[in-house]
Amino acid sequence: MSKEVRLFVADQIDWIREQSDDVRVFRLPVEPKPASRPRVSKFGTFYGKPYTQFRQASQPYADAYDLHPPIYGAVHVLVECVCTKPKTGRLQFPRGDVDNYVKGVLDVMTKSGNFWNDDAQVVSLQVVKRYTDVKTEEQAGCNVFLFEVKEA
Repeated sequence: MSKEVRLFVADQIDWIREQSDDVRVFRLPVEPKPASRPRVSKFGTFYGKPYTQFRQASQPYADAYDLHPPIYGAVHVLVECVCTKPKTGRLQFPRGDVDNYVKGVLDVMTKSGNFWNDDAQVVSLQVVKRYTDVKTEEQAGCNVFLFEVKEA
């Protein structure tokens, strides 16, 4: 399953590079965690511990990104979430909804202000989740590819 997903991502990256000369690549070397349901208490709204830890660990990487200035127009984003496969389990793909995996990544990138001003600028989004490739000793993390969508 992961091999097919990696080939799909490679095809999508080729397509992205055909669309723009200014493709930005960002690697977030933190184990992806899906967003949990927000909990509401008399003290406010909060998320579960794994998701909160993911955001706290990821924020310094996004804040340090300074290769390109922020995009002010519409943005296309491809996010590849690469998770460590658990020692036990039968699933061919990581547990958790794909939209919950990407929520944390987009929130961290938006908060940094180094990629765009507001995640409302993201007009096109592709998300893929898969397990790491054990043969290549691949590390878990999120690979993000983005470019500004130009009007035709």
